[in-house]
Amino acid sequence: MADSSPRTTFAYDEWMDSRGVPVHRGFFVRDVRTMELGWWEERKCDTAFIQLEGQQGVSEARVTEIKPGETLPPYKMAIDEVVYVVSGRGVTNVWSDQAPTPRTFEWQDHALFLVPHNHYRQFGNMQGDRPVRLLHYSYLPLAMSVVPDADFFLNNPYQPPAGEYTGRQDFYSEAKVMTSGEGLRWHRIEGAYWYGNFFPDMRAWDKLRDLNRRGAGGKSVTIQFAGSDMSCHMSVFPPGRYKKAHRHGPGRVIVIPGGEGYSVMWQEGEEKVIVPWQEAALFVPPNKWFHQHFNLGGEPARYLALHPPMQFHGHAEKIEDRAKDQIEYVNEDPWVRQYFEDELAKRGLKSLMPEEAYRDPNYEWKAA
Repeated sequence: MADSSPRTTFAYDEWMDSRGVPVHRGFFVRDVRTMELGWWEERKCDTAFIQLEGQQGVSEARVTEIKPGETLPPYKMAIDEVVYVVSGRGVTNVWSDQAPTPRTFEWQDHALFLVPHNHYRQFGNMQGDRPVRLLHYSYLPLAMSVVPDADFFLNNPYQPPAGEYTGRQDFYSEAKVMTSGEGLRWHRIEGAYWYGNFFPDMRAWDKLRDLNRRGAGGKSVTIQFAGSDMSCHMSVFPPGRYKKAHRHGPGRVIVIPGGEGYSVMWQEGEEKVIVPWQEAALFVPPNKWFHQHFNLGGEPARYLALHPPMQFHGHAEKIEDRAKDQIEYVNEDPWVRQYFEDELAKRGLKSLMPEEAYRDPNYEWKAA
């Protein structure tokens, strides 16, 4: 009789497991800066893969460490790759067969940038006293479900048309605000968004807009990478507050640029998972699991969410579904508020959530 059980591994998983380096699984990574790595001979560096619950078959997360003063061998990918600088200061060269003169740019802690498809990239550590750690994010698992051959994406000699690089000479100039929808690929954005391929410091990025529908008086910035279907957003919310629970599709990797707190994740009707976080923590809300973010520190907390393809964004991106995919404060489990207040009390702090928010579902937040 044929096996009717669902498939739990994909072509990407088989390739990833064959690399012989650590693969971190579960629900979260406590600190990407200190997580275990292993030597990857092919890339001549220490590395590790991250495949948390909710990523399988959709998104890749990988960490690269560059030793002090070293430069890694270049490599090429047939798909776009987003890179977030977890720690360190360095330089990247990007070039293609059609534009062989490298585009060179420097970066530091908390920078974010995109390396476009069919381009080579080479990363170097400009510091002589400490290593660099980079977080790489791509859709390689999804791509390998279509063509189950890693070499097709990592060693493909295909050369795109000569004109593809035209107009990308300031590809890595600082991003610009857009309001007209020009260049927008993934979904309608309310208000302005930031368009570009280089964001110098996500911890200090202050070009934000109010995001009142998620509560807590928070702000957000949506990022669309130029010439790519890849996107992300960063949310910032004040101390002593927490955001409304919501859910969406799989593959969204969340990394913390700054702040102290925790998130709660749960499948409807199931036990809750508590994810502690601080700078450089990383987690993934599994598919259609509710999740909620809480700030326990004395400063604003911020999280950077790297988006899966638009096909996987899930329910809560559609206005008509928000009633079933977002839990208002007036409807939440009383445990949520009590646990938050208890955690604050352990630190000698009190909740700054307004009482009206727990009584009025239409409470109008004033952004901090």
